Amino acid sequence: MSNEVNEDFEKSDIILANALEQFQAQGVNQYVYGMALVEIGLLALVKLGEEEDQLVETVRQFIEKSQNQVAPPMPSPRQ
Repeated sequence: MSNEVNEDFEKSDIILANALEQFQAQGVNQYVYGMALVEIGLLALVKLGEEEDQLVETVRQFIEKSQNQVAPPMPSPRQ
């Protein structure tokens, strides 16, 4: 991956960690903010022209990855 893409991932990590903290501080239901974040991500990828079958496969991989973890890590800003 290019340096620019890595920097964007780092920025995204920080933004999402801050958003997660805000959702929790405001007492937003975890299901609601989870679905909102999924919707944002999927809409962004659809607008980029990602194919439906690739999106479905990516979601399946995320599910498998999360089921194989003992405790899903919370996003946190990278140092």
